[in-house]
Amino acid sequence: MATLSEKAAIALCAAVTLLILGVIGAYWWANIVPSRPKGVPATAVFLWAPYVGFPGPRRGSWLACSEEAGHNRCTLSAVDGNTEYEGEFVPYGRKDAIPADQLRIDPVKTRQYEVWVGEALVPLVYLDNGVVLLPASKYTEATRLPERFKPNH
Repeated sequence: MATLSEKAAIALCAAVTLLILGVIGAYWWANIVPSRPKGVPATAVFLWAPYVGFPGPRRGSWLACSEEAGHNRCTLSAVDGNTEYEGEFVPYGRKDAIPADQLRIDPVKTRQYEVWVGEALVPLVYLDNGVVLLPASKYTEATRLPERFKPNH
């Protein structure tokens, strides 16, 4: 039969193990891409918000771009699917719109630079083919970002 000190040691080990498993589980859950909300296109990518150092609710935005009548449009939606910004985007250094089949967003690079458009912080959209789409209404401001902004054409 276990003594009182042995029972206390077992209870302490169990508590510490549960705490460690809980922290690991919370970090795992916080790093899983959330379910795509209704109304967010299947082509949308999830852009993770900057990490805050501890597990918590998943933070970020959904971003989808399309080509409509010779213009590129992108929609930025909150985690829950509510539209935060929607507008025309233009390719950096080019006049023509990017065809829909080439609008594959690089979610890692797209998190690098953002500009304020009204009350929304809107990312510059990096595509897998090296083209960068800038919000049309803030084109000049977006091109003035730090020297590190050098699109690959």
